[in-house]
Amino acid sequence: MNVTREELRGGFRGLGLDSGDHVIVHSSLSSLGWVDGGAESVVDALRDAVDDGTVMMPTFTRYDRAYDPETSPSTVGAITEAFRNRSTAVRSAHPTKSVAAIGPDAASLVADHDLRNSIGPGSPIHRLVDDRNGKILLLGVDHTTNSALHVAERLADLPYRDQIAETTIRRSDESIETVEVNQVHCSRGFGVAESIAKRVDLVTYGRVGDATAQLVDGSALLSLIVELLEEHPGLLLCDEPDCDRCAYGRRRIDARETGSNRSR
Repeated sequence: MNVTREELRGGFRGLGLDSGDHVIVHSSLSSLGWVDGGAESVVDALRDAVDDGTVMMPTFTRYDRAYDPETSPSTVGAITEAFRNRSTAVRSAHPTKSVAAIGPDAASLVADHDLRNSIGPGSPIHRLVDDRNGKILLLGVDHTTNSALHVAERLADLPYRDQIAETTIRRSDESIETVEVNQVHCSRGFGVAESIAKRVDLVTYGRVGDATAQLVDGSALLSLIVELLEEHPGLLLCDEPDCDRCAYGRRRIDARETGSNRSR
């Protein structure tokens, strides 16, 4: 069965998206089934659902390609690529963790996206979720895609969020500049956030097309996860044996706790 723009809009409204809302969307087009008009219809339906609100999407890019906000393709799905190509979309300047937004607050949300603040305090995602009381829509995906949890890691001052990497930016004169950016961490352990959000009634579940969707109170979830991380700093680390990043995270947490105990 085909899914229409109108049916998608109805699904989003049924979840709780409403006119004037600010929402960041993480998505999978294939999860929705056969959509009339494809990714473009999903973008249209989201804009219909929030009306005069603002929609944001991640438009992350590769470290090994020179970033150009006008031309660098998003690596996080067909919906995000269709979204960033809209004439009304405004994209941030971060060379690896850019976001795009459409709506009255789009320009102010994506402005001044600092190289060393990809997904942290004062970043575009933090501004939408916290300053604008934004919602988080997980459309056919789970919390392992929920980038706001990287903001929580930084707000909780976790010691493993200290790594940097080099990438390149294509300037307006076509020159290539090498820059340093801070790296985000592994997200394979972020699934724990779903049970936490569900337990305290911060999430609404529903169906949009063939997809299972979650709409989350972003600001409340962020505050709660920060509080839990301050007590349990390894909460979001994954248990995959091949994950060097989470192994590094545990070493950094252990070193900080050992140093703290010695100073007492």
